[in-house]
Amino acid sequence: MGPLFAYSLVPVLSVSLLLFFTAAFRGRNARGLALYCLATAGWTGALLFLCIPSVAWLGERFVASGAFIAAAYLHSAFDVTRQRSYRLVVLAYGVAVVVTGIGALLPGVLHGPLAMGRGPLFWPAMVLAVAAAGVPLVHLSRAYRDEAPERRPILLGLGIAGLLAYLGSIGNALLLSGGYALPFGMYLVLAALLVLVHVINAHQPAADRRLLERSLVYSAVAAVLSAGFLFGVLTLLSGSGQPFLTEYRVGAFFLLALAALAFEPVRQELQAWMGRRFLKGRATGAELAAALVREEARADQASRLAELGQFTSAVAHEVRNPLGVLAAHLKLLERRGGDPDTVAAMREQIDRASHFVDELLRYGRPRPLDLRRVEVSATVALAYSTARQGLGALAPDVAFEARGDAALTVEADQSQLSQVLVILLENALLALQGVTEPRLQVSFEQAGGRLLVRVEDSGPGISPALMPRLFQPFVTGRKREGPRPGTGLGLAIARGIAERHGGGLRAGHSASLGGAALTLEMPLSQPASISAALA
Repeated sequence: MGPLFAYSLVPVLSVSLLLFFTAAFRGRNARGLALYCLATAGWTGALLFLCIPSVAWLGERFVASGAFIAAAYLHSAFDVTRQRSYRLVVLAYGVAVVVTGIGALLPGVLHGPLAMGRGPLFWPAMVLAVAAAGVPLVHLSRAYRDEAPERRPILLGLGIAGLLAYLGSIGNALLLSGGYALPFGMYLVLAALLVLVHVINAHQPAADRRLLERSLVYSAVAAVLSAGFLFGVLTLLSGSGQPFLTEYRVGAFFLLALAALAFEPVRQELQAWMGRRFLKGRATGAELAAALVREEARADQASRLAELGQFTSAVAHEVRNPLGVLAAHLKLLERRGGDPDTVAAMREQIDRASHFVDELLRYGRPRPLDLRRVEVSATVALAYSTARQGLGALAPDVAFEARGDAALTVEADQSQLSQVLVILLENALLALQGVTEPRLQVSFEQAGGRLLVRVEDSGPGISPALMPRLFQPFVTGRKREGPRPGTGLGLAIARGIAERHGGGLRAGHSASLGGAALTLEMPLSQPASISAALA
C-alpha cells in the first residue's frame, strides 16, 4: 500500500479519537456515539497497520472489526431517538463479535493478504454490511417524522453521517479487495465524522462545548509550534548524513499536529482531575468556562432587555396617556347618568389595557437586584397571602400546604423573589377553579448549593402543545376574555427574575397531585465573578 493511502488514514484516526474522547468525557446520553467513534478509530488503526510491514499481519486479522461500526451506529440511532428496548442493538454487537472473530482467526475466508483480495465469504459479508446499514437509516427516517422540530437536525445529521460512512467504508472494502489501495473511501468516512461533530455538540453542555472549542484552537497552535520544532531538528539531522527524507519530516509535522488535537479532551480531563486533587479551592477550566457561558448569557440578556426597555417605555407613553383620557371621560359619562352596563364594560377594558401595560413594563424594564438574606418559608407564606388577595373573589378555597426547612435562607431580592412566587401561585389558584377538592402544595429544599421551590396543584395540568412555549412572552393558556384574562407575560417575567438570580424555571407534571408542577431553581448564594474565581 502506498503512502497516499496511509496518509488518508491519519486524519480519520485523529478525528475519530477526538470525537470519541469528547463524547465519552463530555457527552450526555452519547454512549452509542462514543462507541461508534471508537469503532471507527479501531478499524482505521487496523487499516494503518496494513501499511506497516512489521505489523501488517495484525492489520489483516482485525480489519474485519469494521463490523462494530454498523453495530455502534445502530446504538447511536437508538440513543438519539430515545428507544426503550435495545435488543436489536445487542444482536448487532453479537454479529460484530462473530464477524471480527472470524476475521481474527481465519482472515483468509474474508479477504486475501493485506486485504487485497476476496475470500469465499467476502460477498456474503458485503451483503450483511449493506443490510446492517439499512436498518438504522430506516429507523432514523421513521423517527424523523414524529420528532420535535428542534431535534430533527440532530437526526438528519446522524443520518447523513451514517450514509457517508457506509458509502466510504463499503467503497474502501471494494477497492482494496479489487487490488486498489486508493483513499477515496476514507475521504467519505472523514466527511461523515465532520458531519457527526454537529450531533456530538448537541449532546454537550454549552460550557463544555465552549471549553473544547477554545482549547482546540490553543492545542492546534501548540501542535504546529511543536511540530515546527521537530521539523527543524529533522532538517538539521538530514544535513548531517542521516537518512531522513523530506516526506518523513512533513509527515512528522502532520502527525504531531493531529495527535495533539485527538487527545485534547484527555488532556482537559487529566488537567481537571489534577486541579481538583492538588489545587483544592481553585476553579477548574470547566468551571471557568461554565461561568463564562453564564456571564455571556446574562450580558446578552441585559442587552436585549435594554432594547426592550426602550421599546416598552415608548409603548407605555403612547398607550397610557390615551387610557388616562378615556378613564377621565368615563367618569364624566358615569356622573351624567350613562348606562351602568356600558360604563362597567368600558371600565373593565380600560383596566385590562392598563394591567397589560404594567405587565409589559415589568417584563421590559426589570429593576436591579437588591440582594440580601431572605427566609424562604416567610416569603412563601407572604406570596400565598398576596396571591389570594390579588385574585379576590376569583381565588378558590383550596387545601394549601407549605413544606420545607423553616430556617432555610437564600441570597436574593426579596421583593422580586416574592413576585415570582405570587405569579406561580396565582396561576395555580386560577387553574384550580371548578376543580373538585382542589389542592395546592409548595415545597422548598436545598440541593447541591441551590434552592429548589416546587409549586404543585391538582388542576388539569399543562397541555403538551403549550409546554414548549410556556415561558415565552405573550403565550398564555388562559382565555383573553373573562374575569382574569391572561396577558402571556407573567411566566416570562418570573423566568427573567429567576435567570437574573442565576437560576431558572421549569414546568412539568405533578406526580403527587396530578396537575401542573413548576420548579424555581436558583443558587443559595450568588456566584462570585470570574475574576474572584481566578484570585
